[in-house]
Amino acid sequence: MLKSTMELSDSFGRIAKKLRISVTDRCNMRCVYCMPHNNTSWLNQKNILAFDQITSLARIFASLGIEKIKITGGEPLVRDNIRSLISSLSSIEGIISISMTTNGLLLKDKLTGLKEAGLDSINISLDTFDHRRFKLMSGIDGLDTVMSSIKLAVSQNIRVKINTVIMRGWNDDEISEFVKFSKKMGCPVKFIEFMPLDGTRIWSENLVVSEDEMIKKINNNFGKLSPLDNDKADPARLYRFNEGNATIGFIPTITKPFCQDCDRVRITADGKLHTCLFEKENYDLKALLDQGKSNEDIREYIRKCVMEKPEGIIKIIRTHSLKPGLNNMHTIGG
Repeated sequence: MLKSTMELSDSFGRIAKKLRISVTDRCNMRCVYCMPHNNTSWLNQKNILAFDQITSLARIFASLGIEKIKITGGEPLVRDNIRSLISSLSSIEGIISISMTTNGLLLKDKLTGLKEAGLDSINISLDTFDHRRFKLMSGIDGLDTVMSSIKLAVSQNIRVKINTVIMRGWNDDEISEFVKFSKKMGCPVKFIEFMPLDGTRIWSENLVVSEDEMIKKINNNFGKLSPLDNDKADPARLYRFNEGNATIGFIPTITKPFCQDCDRVRITADGKLHTCLFEKENYDLKALLDQGKSNEDIREYIRKCVMEKPEGIIKIIRTHSLKPGLNNMHTIGG
């Protein structure tokens, strides 16, 4: 395995090991906690990274110690021939895992090819089991399609995790149903606190259901959850029931920020480096590629950018600066 010549460390002592790559800002859903409604200001397709450019950047990041890559969007499966990108990334020395976050609408016909290309695991977004509510939250009538994709992925023995954004008054009454689903399907459900990354700008603290509140409800209905020995850098706090092997996770970004252990950086579809999901500032890596800069020049630039990584949402919370639409999730990738 290729050994990195230097680590991607920042001024807080955090070391980046994971890279999230958005391949498009476009999506075939309009989830209320993410996509703006009637968005017409999509990225110009001429300005997004080509797959060979993404692969070149991934190789550079791997030489800097990045070990895991997650493909995101928008919805990554609306990008044509995504299988070829997965295949290219899976051949990079030093990369030990490639995963993808998807809404599942286009997954059924592409799953086998993605798995053959080297995709190790999939996070599938699912926020409700109610057809009417699904359309209200996502903008389309697609629940049956997503459920079929989940069942197919589980049957093909690819690692599946379910991402569920919990919003008070929208779907917090279905937490127990998701626990039952996890137990039945044998795949972890990760409950995500609603974050102010919404294009609709409806976020408020009143809509946030905390990890503690969710755990209390689950303990009352299913028996006590026991914490697992979690990787501190993993945003999901994992738990298991004392009886059975179902695993439940929580991503408590708002009530228990984990910024001090963050090991992730992000590249947008148009080649901008974001060192923090909540960071407005970005760094143009595509411009360096277009200018024909050497790998060494780009490597040094990335290292300097990561050194400027901000403290994270924990500072925004501490300074009482939380507000709707802090950043655009669909353009950065979750």
